[in-house]
Amino acid sequence: MFVFGTAGHIDHGKTALIYALTSIDTDRLPEEKERGMTIDLGFAWMKLPSGEKVGIVDVPGHENLVKNMIVGATGIDAVILVVDAKEGWMPQTEEHFQITELLHIKYGIIAITKTDLVDQSRVNIVERQIKERLKNTVLFNAPIVKVSTVKKTGIEQIKLAIQNLIPQMKPQRDIGKPRLYIDRVFNIKGSGTIVTGTLKGGTLYKGMEATIFPSYQKTRLRSLQTYKEKVEKALPGSRVALNLAGIEKNELHRGDIVFGTKQIKASKYLDVQIQLLSQPQLKNYSLKNRSEVVFFTGTKETLAKIFFPENKPLCPGETGFAQLRFKEPQATFLGDRFILRIPSPPKTIGGGLIIDPLAYKHHFKDKDIVNLLQKSAKLDLRELILAELKKDNFIKKDNLLINSNFSYSNIMNITELLEQEGKLIATSSWLIDKNYWQEQIINFMKRLNQEYELSPLQIGFPLNKFQSYFYYLKPEIFNGLIKSLIKANKINLKRGMIFLPSRKPKLSASQKELMDKILKILKENFTNPPKEKTLISQIAGSKEIIDFLIQEGEIIKLSDGILLDSKNYDIMKNKLIDFLKVKGSISIGQVRDLLGISRKYIIPLLNKMDEENITQRKENVRILKNKLS
Repeated sequence: MFVFGTAGHIDHGKTALIYALTSIDTDRLPEEKERGMTIDLGFAWMKLPSGEKVGIVDVPGHENLVKNMIVGATGIDAVILVVDAKEGWMPQTEEHFQITELLHIKYGIIAITKTDLVDQSRVNIVERQIKERLKNTVLFNAPIVKVSTVKKTGIEQIKLAIQNLIPQMKPQRDIGKPRLYIDRVFNIKGSGTIVTGTLKGGTLYKGMEATIFPSYQKTRLRSLQTYKEKVEKALPGSRVALNLAGIEKNELHRGDIVFGTKQIKASKYLDVQIQLLSQPQLKNYSLKNRSEVVFFTGTKETLAKIFFPENKPLCPGETGFAQLRFKEPQATFLGDRFILRIPSPPKTIGGGLIIDPLAYKHHFKDKDIVNLLQKSAKLDLRELILAELKKDNFIKKDNLLINSNFSYSNIMNITELLEQEGKLIATSSWLIDKNYWQEQIINFMKRLNQEYELSPLQIGFPLNKFQSYFYYLKPEIFNGLIKSLIKANKINLKRGMIFLPSRKPKLSASQKELMDKILKILKENFTNPPKEKTLISQIAGSKEIIDFLIQEGEIIKLSDGILLDSKNYDIMKNKLIDFLKVKGSISIGQVRDLLGISRKYIIPLLNKMDEENITQRKENVRILKNKLS
């Protein structure tokens, strides 16, 4: 489904032409009837000889109403450029045409109107004037039709030209991201609040839930109409009227957006590519850094401040990158077009392309920003994905280019190809910039080696210690990093400890002496083993050696800090196991008689055996755990 829109100077016959084509009078306001001129947007539709319906947007031609013209033009697929045969190409004809060029409207028809008021030679002069102006533009080969709405000539030729143009036009794609910029809000008695607009990006269904931006209010689509017909669903590219449940007329405004998705992201900062017009009236004008401009996209009009790289102004006819900053967040999409005007005197100065709809505030100090914008401006999906990862380092798959005119499936297909080519890293839910990933690997190995420098006798270090160092990584990304390092044989992970595969601690002569001294004390104190704190206070420098011996399994550390020589622990453990195999259970008193140790050692010993799943407490005794099963 397609929408055409008129453009042209005031009183050149746009509304009369639409009435002749559709039998619909688009001047709906009393003031429009009284003054005989279009003030606000008008909407009509027509059925072509082929049976296909097309929508038509009528826009005002007065220079003071250009902003209304822009609002109408942003939702059209093709333009009907109207030129009065008496007056020819006029200032608003020029401005309207420039606006359609800035919006990249590539298809159109030229209607020379009021031909009944002039002779054929005048019509020929105007036709040559039009062709001269359209030279080197996308509309150079557009059909030119001579029309008289009074004599009803040229009307069927316009319809035929529209029908012939449609096969050349690309229908709007359904990318699963429906959004409708509201251009009209009104009430119908018995129905409630109605909004209209041109639907793009996806399909809306009767009964579905929708969200209004910027209020984020939830609503339900009670009913839908396209071209006065009730429908169960509305397709992208069509003019749609929505009956909204649970929301009042005064809560909605032109420029608000109806989103058929729960994920709406917005930003106060847009990175854009701007094209400044080269028209004669801008000859001495330049768009300076920090200038305030009026920004139009969809049906939204808002003020923005503009910031250029290196504070360099943009001159007429030039194209450059900039950041637009707003007081309130804007919900725009990558690839959307926009128009810029200056507030005083009001004048269209240019327009452009939204490159990053969710930009961060910056001043272009980083040269990489401009490089990324240059790549992204080509709208190549591969480059866009890599640019997004370069900007954010890692992104959840569901959020990648969510504010873009690409479908999720298309984005994921290209992402998979980039992963296969080694251009990015992927986990089940996240995508990571390749260079950032390599930096994390380097940082991880550097941190691990630093830990070994600080604790040369340690074989490994707790995994959760490194999780705290890399707190800024999402758990899934951190786990993916560990798995990749293990797969590359850079680290090993065992019992929650990270270590280098080839790492073998080296003890100095003095450290070996300390180790022998500590082991001797533990071996000789079978029934009265010391606590860790006691040994550390008695033997200077022993803590590091004790940690090393625990790590090596030479020492067993019980609760309360009690240290046992591992061989002594095995002797005690085996005696208890042998006793339990025969007797079935053992009490604390029996342990004391069997091992000759006091209660303060018995409880920690039994707790250790419970931890190792050797024994199980049953009331006041211990039994072998495997017997329970």
